[in-house]
Amino acid sequence: MESRTKRFIITIVILGIVGGLGALWVNLYPDFLWFEMVEYKPVFTKILWTKIFVGAIVGVCYLAILLINLALIYRFTPAHLSPAFMGGTEFTGGATSDPGATRKMVYGGLTLLAILFSILMGYTASDRWEIYLRFSNSNELVFPAATPINVEGTIDSNEIPVSQLELQAKHIKVGDQVNVQVDGINQEARVEAVLENAIRLDTSVAIEPGQKAFFTSPARDPIFKNDVAFYVFKMPLLRYICGTLFGIFMLVTIFATVIYFFHGLITGDTSQFRFRPPFNVKAHLFTLVGVTLLCRAWNYQFAMYDLLYASNKVVRGGGGYAAIQARLPILWIMLCITVLCALIFIVSIFLKRNTFAFGGFAVFLIAGFLGQVYPVAIQEWRVEPNKQVLEADYINYNIKSTLEAYGLAGNTVTEEEYPLIEQLSYDDITSAENAPVFNSIRLWDWRPLRRTFRQLQELRSQYDFNDVDIDRYVVDGEIRQVMLSGRELNINELPVEIRNDWYKQTYTYTHGYGAVVSPVNEIDNGKPNMYIQGLPPIEYKEQWQHRFDETPGPRIYYGERTDRYVIVHPDRTQGLEFDYPQEGQQYAEYAYQGKGGVLLNSFWRKMVYMLKFDNEINLVLPGEISSTSRILYNRNIKKRIQKIAPFLRYDGDPYMIIHNGRLIWMIDAYTITHRYPYSVSMKEFVDERRRQLPDTQRDDQPWGNYIRNSVKVVVDAYDGTADFYIMEREQDPIAECYRKIFPGLFKPFQEMPDELKAHIRYPLAMFLIQARVYQDYHMKDPVTFYAGEDKWEIGMELYDNTDAQTQQVPQQPRSPFVPQQQTVQRPAAEGQPVEPYYVVIRLPGEEKPEFMLMLPFTPLNKPNLTAWLAARCDLPQYGQLLVYRFPKGRQIAGPMQVENFISQEPEISQQISLWNTQGSRVLRGNLLILPMNNSLLYVEPIYIQSEDEKTAIPELRRVVIGYENKVVWGETLEDALREMFGQRTRRQITEATATTETTTDPSTEQTSFRGLIEQASQYFNEAQSAQRAGDWAEYGRLHQLLGETLQQLEENTQ
Repeated sequence: MESRTKRFIITIVILGIVGGLGALWVNLYPDFLWFEMVEYKPVFTKILWTKIFVGAIVGVCYLAILLINLALIYRFTPAHLSPAFMGGTEFTGGATSDPGATRKMVYGGLTLLAILFSILMGYTASDRWEIYLRFSNSNELVFPAATPINVEGTIDSNEIPVSQLELQAKHIKVGDQVNVQVDGINQEARVEAVLENAIRLDTSVAIEPGQKAFFTSPARDPIFKNDVAFYVFKMPLLRYICGTLFGIFMLVTIFATVIYFFHGLITGDTSQFRFRPPFNVKAHLFTLVGVTLLCRAWNYQFAMYDLLYASNKVVRGGGGYAAIQARLPILWIMLCITVLCALIFIVSIFLKRNTFAFGGFAVFLIAGFLGQVYPVAIQEWRVEPNKQVLEADYINYNIKSTLEAYGLAGNTVTEEEYPLIEQLSYDDITSAENAPVFNSIRLWDWRPLRRTFRQLQELRSQYDFNDVDIDRYVVDGEIRQVMLSGRELNINELPVEIRNDWYKQTYTYTHGYGAVVSPVNEIDNGKPNMYIQGLPPIEYKEQWQHRFDETPGPRIYYGERTDRYVIVHPDRTQGLEFDYPQEGQQYAEYAYQGKGGVLLNSFWRKMVYMLKFDNEINLVLPGEISSTSRILYNRNIKKRIQKIAPFLRYDGDPYMIIHNGRLIWMIDAYTITHRYPYSVSMKEFVDERRRQLPDTQRDDQPWGNYIRNSVKVVVDAYDGTADFYIMEREQDPIAECYRKIFPGLFKPFQEMPDELKAHIRYPLAMFLIQARVYQDYHMKDPVTFYAGEDKWEIGMELYDNTDAQTQQVPQQPRSPFVPQQQTVQRPAAEGQPVEPYYVVIRLPGEEKPEFMLMLPFTPLNKPNLTAWLAARCDLPQYGQLLVYRFPKGRQIAGPMQVENFISQEPEISQQISLWNTQGSRVLRGNLLILPMNNSLLYVEPIYIQSEDEKTAIPELRRVVIGYENKVVWGETLEDALREMFGQRTRRQITEATATTETTTDPSTEQTSFRGLIEQASQYFNEAQSAQRAGDWAEYGRLHQLLGETLQQLEENTQ
């Protein structure tokens, strides 16, 4: 019987091992093949071997600790349990069983459990591979901290004036190597002395008034004065080791205590519960308690470091006065008490009495309780009555660290006053020097444009335009902004019979085809003018020179929508893939010729992919798959690059580029950490953004308190090739650490082709986070920051949102006998923060226009404009942030004020109301504020679409222009500008020409445009009155007159 049981157990163990190895093979072997195909096998092997190493080390440590203690327990315990608890029960399986053998079997089972538990802990620990690699590859890496130099006059010495606030926050040390930069010129130096308001260098530095100067030194925390690199690279692994040791020794201590207790070895007298164990048991337990307490003492050290990431209502990042002056001393006391208590337990092993050990433990518990109360009392009685004074230093630490962590310090941000003159004219805007700016004023928002693309250019149900991206290209010799969207495959929109057909999903419908490109400001009968449109033969406008190559063509095998695996056959001549539709039900065929995909050239490969993809039996059946067939998977570009480099965080908005006749994806990658001391968490700003604009914040990365856009990723839409380019200008030690870990993964930015460099752009997600941070942290003085005297917020605008609250809009009844159909619910435009927008503008003092990302600021809870933030996207100034403040005392209209001007303009508001009554829906686009010739021009497009969301095609009907406190609109941007600046519009010129050529009777002259609007408005108001009075006959008559007037108005506007 025993032999049969042993065989059964051995069989189960063998099957478990084989099953586990099989599961590992199914998971690892396809990944190995895939990484080998994408030419990043060293990344895969480095991560795999590190996981094995870390898991093995942790598993062995767990096993050693468990087995050693299990052996000691086995040695120190008798073969029977305590009579006081178990009635003297022995380890026996029956009357004739050997107690010793049964005891060995029980402890053998515990040993097996210990082995399994250790394997589980090792497997779990393997996920910590990243913190181990960062720990072991971070030597000599430092985070830079930029400190401005106070330039009040000519400086030519080795003593550099620095504000005391900066010195307090940066903790510059003697011997630090610093980099002094004066107007972009770098000079290395070493700190010889730190004075009260200056530092002394070992070399002289010359600075003239008006020059921007600062120096860069290693970033340190202001409390413990450790390098920031310690917290980012070293502390995570050390803390994990501490937590692991504390957990395992706590577990073993509890386990040993329970076993000894039930063996009666804790209490010597069964009638009284007194601690009287044998010496060996006491030595074992006291040693375990002592080691556990030492681990706890070590953990108090990390609890001290955690104060660098605490926060309160005043100090939003990092510990305030109570945390540092009350909580920190308590933690030091607790650390000392814990160490002392551990030593007492060790010494008490050799003492007969245990009073000292238990007394020390009681002091430990009491001190822990008091340690929780004391900081709270200090906060309430000491800090609250005098917060501004006591928290000032910590607010200063928070300001300086936050600006460093978010890339808003040093020469990254330049603040200037905008020279607002407001002497703009029509000729200024349309002049030759402003032509690139005028031709790139964005009139098409991406939401209505995507809807238009979907209605006009999808052409077949399997295609979809997932997103519309904005970029700049050279057109007719000048920079032009264009909107571009790829026509991707969307298998979910195919008929059900195709979606359920594995063959067609796998072999036939494999890729999307082509893209649509339209300039941001051109209109063709209310619709966008398209530079590229259609399927082969693709239509190109003559001025568009960036055309697709015939091979491989604009085929999209890797995209944002694409996710399912497909199998391609490069050598096949029949039964090919669906390429693009032709006349009728015909379609062109194509065989993939790229290098993407894993070869299915063996039975084992087919088998492993069958298991990987939900046991799909078709993958191993004879038939379609040959030795040259390839399986393409991980085709979603974001998931693809995340598979290659999982340690980076990726922007949620990849954008498409036409490069050398191919379609290319560009994705911004970020390095982040949660461990930058005294920096505020970006989660605070992201949550605020998501609450107000859930449909426009499309990023899903986890949030820390430090961010850099250190990597640009380029993915080929045809073959899936991914290249990672590192931006050295970011001076990001996290990216440098990963470059040391994976030397073959990253390419220098200089190796990126120049044609691709021309299309890099500052990421909107990072810009928005920086803007949210800067709206508070531009106040660099702690007193001003505490008072909130100059808080900003992102300006608000009105934008049509289908998720907004609805408003009732009167409708002409379908029948006079069905009054309940007289009104419809229509989503109303609502206030939202202005979205950052890309523009082509010429900065004050610059000769050439630039592609930039902009956002306006208003004072907190006030509508007027106070500043705007811009990020430069063109090289070599890429990444520089500009803040233009408007002169104080000037009332500059903010975006919501301009929106109100538009809503209150009688002609505009009446026409919009009338359009909304005829089965149409008016969409108000994003409001753009454009700096031009030291003035501000406001532009907002007005779209019209039908009520049916499924078939609606938005048309651009009007363009609103705002200047100073006046708003006008026109059918085109040029008409609106002419109206604004007193120029005759094209219609007025045409009407004037027609008047000189023909003679009309004044008595039969047509009703003016404004007169028709006023008449229609009168009918509308009277109809509403009749509706409220219940006079449906009069209501029907007035609506008939309203319809006739609107028809006449439409004829006059064509």
